[in-house]
Amino acid sequence: MKLISEVTIKSFRSISDARLRDLGNFTAIAGLNNSGKSNLLRALNAFFSGYTEPLVPLSVDDDYFRPHLRKKKAKKISIGVKFSLPTSFRFRKGIEGVKKLLGGNEFEILKQWDRSRATPRYFLNGKEVSLEDRQKIEQFLSLVSFRYIPNRVLPLEVVRKEHQSLRDVLVRRLARRGKSDEALFNTLQTKSAELIHSLSKRVNAACPDVADVRLATPASWREMIFAFGYKLHSGNEEMDDTAQGSGIQSYLMLETLSLIDRDYFKQFGWKQAAIWAVEEPESSLHSSLEARVADFLAGISTDSSSRLQVIATTHSDLMLQYADEAVFAEKQDGATSFVGQKDKRTVLERAAQAGISRWIHPILASPLDPVVLVEGKSDSMFLQQAVRIIRPAARINICCLEELEGGKTTGGVDRMVQYVKANVAALRARVLTAPVIVVLDWDSASKKVEFEKYLKECKACEVLTWPDTTFNPRLDETFHGIERHMSDRIIDAAGNGFIATRADGTKVIAKKDIDRFKKAVMKGFEQGITETDIQHAKPFVEEILKAAKI
Repeated sequence: MKLISEVTIKSFRSISDARLRDLGNFTAIAGLNNSGKSNLLRALNAFFSGYTEPLVPLSVDDDYFRPHLRKKKAKKISIGVKFSLPTSFRFRKGIEGVKKLLGGNEFEILKQWDRSRATPRYFLNGKEVSLEDRQKIEQFLSLVSFRYIPNRVLPLEVVRKEHQSLRDVLVRRLARRGKSDEALFNTLQTKSAELIHSLSKRVNAACPDVADVRLATPASWREMIFAFGYKLHSGNEEMDDTAQGSGIQSYLMLETLSLIDRDYFKQFGWKQAAIWAVEEPESSLHSSLEARVADFLAGISTDSSSRLQVIATTHSDLMLQYADEAVFAEKQDGATSFVGQKDKRTVLERAAQAGISRWIHPILASPLDPVVLVEGKSDSMFLQQAVRIIRPAARINICCLEELEGGKTTGGVDRMVQYVKANVAALRARVLTAPVIVVLDWDSASKKVEFEKYLKECKACEVLTWPDTTFNPRLDETFHGIERHMSDRIIDAAGNGFIATRADGTKVIAKKDIDRFKKAVMKGFEQGITETDIQHAKPFVEEILKAAKI
């Protein structure tokens, strides 16, 4: 969920004057060491809590932009956040005045610190607010749970600090006490198992040697005052979480915080949303667990039921791949700037060129998500939108060669054959749960055997062909490729002026007009398609999703 869309910072640490726009549900910020990317997270921490780091309050003398310290002007630090509240955000009864003050779902709150004041000045949409309205702004900010998780934090210390929250959840779930002490503690163990069931399954998937995770709950009143933690099962052994490596501890920490921040807002101070500012979540993780964590952060922040936004600094190509917004931080003349990119590939390549992260083969990107390889850009655009209509929450990478290779690469079935032949080794490396599905146009069906010859040893690969059963019956064979499966609305809008209709109602197009028609179709895709537009194609799109194990 996207709660904040922009951040403006002036004169804070290495940031002289920077604005970061278009924050996403999960924003990953890449940059060299000492480029200042973590200062963005510290600035957000100061905005929400007044502290730059745990137990360290913001100080104008210590945190002011160093190159300007000698300038003879008033020293001020300002941090502004633009909020874009989702429709699910609620203001509890009794604070209607807060909602009225904010004036809508989009607004900017700015705090400004200087040496002359013990507390910061508050601004709403550029205008300073009164002391009374400042209190209302604080009431609004109290509805948001902000977590700053530094890279050097000890994961289990964070988990231990949250034990009271999880205890409260367990108490609430014990709606009725058992008839005896034994029944009570049996119920406690059952409810605790239900509480972390999803957490346990994901930990097992990420770390197969950990068969099970359970809360270390008491078995008697004597044990009622317990040191909160987890018990992990491996084979016939049960071990404390403290005996695990730092990678598993980090994963348990993120899962625990998610359990609290996503599912129990109303029980904990009526929190309406959560924002995580995480430094290098990939630290101490091996590659496969790193992918799991990246996928986990993407999942919890984009889930339709979630009210959680993640902003993370990273040196990991996997974090950049799974984030929906990628940003590059760089320092020039001592000042940090942030460059956002709609095209994550650009940030990935820039990070690899700078030596920040490793180069990743395009076909191995997003290793936990299935890949659908199609012949051209129009196929990719149509399928991406069709999948969003049929399965909005589906995590799937639909791409063509132009998107995989960039530059002036062209599509077409012959070029696809060459690509698959040249990249068989990379295709074999895909895991079975994230297969590669090659989708051929109906008029390329004769090439299927050739693809299957190269992919016969790739257990995670499959070749599908658009069938004639999903043709629009009003289009004849002069319509090539994916266009023949599209709705009358798309065809008529794109072919206005150069599509003819026979006496029987069948539409035809001249060969000389095909390129112009295809360009018009793609332009129409930019405006979006509807469920009616996929009425013919829907059965085959569902077949693709089934092959992709979605």
